[in-house]
Amino acid sequence: MPKKSVPIPVFKMEHKQEKKSVRDFHSHAGYEIVWIKSGEAKYIFQEKVYHLKKDHVLFFKSTEFHKVSLQDNTDYDRVVIMFTEAFFSVEQPIFKKFEQMLDDLPTPHALLHLFLWRKTPFEHIIGQLLQEVKDTQAWEHKEALELYLTELLLYLNREMHSSFKQEIGYNHPAAESSELLLQERILKEINNIWDTNWQLEDLADRLHFNKYYLCHFFKKEFDMTIHQYILQRRIYEAKKMLIDTDISINDLAVQVGFSTASNFIRCFKKYVHMTPKQFRNQRNLGIHKV
Repeated sequence: MPKKSVPIPVFKMEHKQEKKSVRDFHSHAGYEIVWIKSGEAKYIFQEKVYHLKKDHVLFFKSTEFHKVSLQDNTDYDRVVIMFTEAFFSVEQPIFKKFEQMLDDLPTPHALLHLFLWRKTPFEHIIGQLLQEVKDTQAWEHKEALELYLTELLLYLNREMHSSFKQEIGYNHPAAESSELLLQERILKEINNIWDTNWQLEDLADRLHFNKYYLCHFFKKEFDMTIHQYILQRRIYEAKKMLIDTDISINDLAVQVGFSTASNFIRCFKKYVHMTPKQFRNQRNLGIHKV
C-alpha cells in the first residue's frame, strides 16, 4: 500500500546508514543534495538513471518524478539535504545561481564525483552543517545554517562551472554504462505511452524484447512492475494538473490515460489518500503537495 505523503520541511539534513527509502516514485517541493559516503544506490528519474557510488554527489529538483532503488548486499551510507527557497530569510543570489544552473541543464539534476583534491572543502562544509543541525541551541542557529548551506551551494556551482567540471552524466565503466543506457531506453519508451491505452506486446516489440523478459528485467532493476510505474506516473502528472489548471476531473482523467473518471478517482485515492477534488481544494487553500 503506498504511504501517505509527508510535507517536506523548508530544511532537513540527515546522515543515514539504514537501508530504508521511499519505494514508490515520488516528488516534493524544493531541492535535494545526496552525498554517498560509502556503498551504492540507484536514483531513477523520468528518463535518467544514476548509479551512485562512494563520493558521488547528486543534486536535483525534488519536484522531479524520482525514486531510489537499493541492492540487497551493499551499504547505503549517505548524507541527504532537502531544502526549499523559503528556508532563506532574504533573497540569496547564490541560491538563485544554483537554481538557474539546474534550470539550464538538459534535465534538472546533476552528478559530481568528489576527486581527492576537491573532497576536503566539501567535507568541511558538510561537517559544519551536520554540527549545526545537532546544536539547535547555538547562537544564531538558523542564520548559521543558511550561511553553511549557501557555502555548499557556492561550492557546487563552482564545481559545475570550473575548468575541470564533471560531465553531467558521470562516465561509468563501459559495461555499467551500457546497462544504464538500456534502462533509460526502456523508460523513454514507456514515457511515450504512459497516457495511452498501452499494450505490453506493443511495448516489447518496440524495444525488441521478449515481453516476459521485459517484465522480469523492469521489476529487477526498478523494484516495481511496468503497470505500477505507469500508474505512479499518471498520478504524478494528475497532481501537477490539479495544481496548475482548472480542467475538469473527467477531462483530466482522460488526459492522464484512464478509461473512466471513476477508475481515476479510485486510483488517485489509493496513492494520495484523498480524492482529486480534495487535493485541488488544498491548492485553493495554498497547500501545494506534488
